Amino acid sequence: MTPQNKSWVEEYQNVVAKWELEPDWALIKYHQLISQGPVLDLGMGNGRNALFFAKLGHDVDCVDVSKTWVKKCQNRAKDENLRLTAYRADIRSFKIPKRYYSLIIASKILQFFIKSDIEVLVEKMYHGLARRGVLYLRVFSIEEFEYYLKHKKEITLVEPNTYYVPKYQLYYHFYTKEEILSLFSKLRIIHCVEGLESDLRFKKPRKQWVIDFLGQRIR
Repeated sequence: MTPQNKSWVEEYQNVVAKWELEPDWALIKYHQLISQGPVLDLGMGNGRNALFFAKLGHDVDCVDVSKTWVKKCQNRAKDENLRLTAYRADIRSFKIPKRYYSLIIASKILQFFIKSDIEVLVEKMYHGLARRGVLYLRVFSIEEFEYYLKHKKEITLVEPNTYYVPKYQLYYHFYTKEEILSLFSKLRIIHCVEGLESDLRFKKPRKQWVIDFLGQRIR
């Protein structure tokens, strides 16, 4: 095992052990493609991906609309003396510097917008990548809609594959692989997989249909 491999394995174990936070598996698998530059995590939630890359030595910026999550990430970074800056903001209004980040993460966040917002965010993320920078995306697959159709009785179709759920005051957009490949056609495809994953957040754990995508900016 090379020193680099040993380092990331140890840091992965440290993050999971200390915070009970597990990074997305695709980021673990392809982490060596990420150059040692700044990382941006959009909609970081509990910070599992942001903390993982901060532990690997990256300068990390992360953004979430939740005051609670921002505070928790700030406290965790402070406890570990990590280079992590957490911003409370709507990702649609967050300014992404051009050609700056070696990695931009958008894990389970782009499904909560209408198409016009998604298209703007995609452009902002692309322009925010440095040369050879990598974008990672995880979203709901169209296959996941069957679950929502059964369990969310009050839903309204607002656009193709986009529904509004009044109970949560949220939009839910369900993606196809073809849509993902079209949205990120400027990137070299590293990984694009659709499948089931376990979601353990609920009292009765269940499977979710998701699409994982990694693409790299060449120019």
